[in-house]
Amino acid sequence: DTSLTFTVAGKTSGTVNGEATSCEAAATATALPFGTLAPGTPKVLCQTLSVTTNATNGFTVTVIQNQNLLSGTGADIDTFKDGASTATPTAWTTPLGTLDTEATYGHYGITSEDDLNTNEFGSALYAGNIGTARAVFNHNGPADGTTADKGQTNVAVKAQITALQEAATDYTNRLTYVATPTF
Repeated sequence: DTSLTFTVAGKTSGTVNGEATSCEAAATATALPFGTLAPGTPKVLCQTLSVTTNATNGFTVTVIQNQNLLSGTGADIDTFKDGASTATPTAWTTPLGTLDTEATYGHYGITSEDDLNTNEFGSALYAGNIGTARAVFNHNGPADGTTADKGQTNVAVKAQITALQEAATDYTNRLTYVATPTF
């Protein structure tokens, strides 16, 4: 019989993908609560993805967001970098914070430790193109759920704002992971 088991767990300590900033303790399997963001101080929340499958040709895990981080007043925190939804993973940069250019007030992006696409996330590189399905983990054969780059990897979401980011206490969005086997 064919099988696929996919789990997500909060990673509450350590680093992900060479990121010097430790993972915040608040991450869980179902929530990445950034809490209060202080201007100029990035926060990193991390999760561990595990796949167990007997799929002959492995699997791919993608992530997609339903919207930018959005407040009840309609203010948003844009995707990395400065709202550009950067597709090629790039070194993290502080949002520009240009007055009257809302997309530069704050941003967030994702990184993965997986050796996906010849290690496209390198060391501490981030992407922002999560408005459409974005691969963050894959393997080309059966997976055991524990071996790095083959059955398990860590991902991180990093957010940073400037003093111009619109004030709100209810910024939310939904990130959805989808694990797809290839039999």
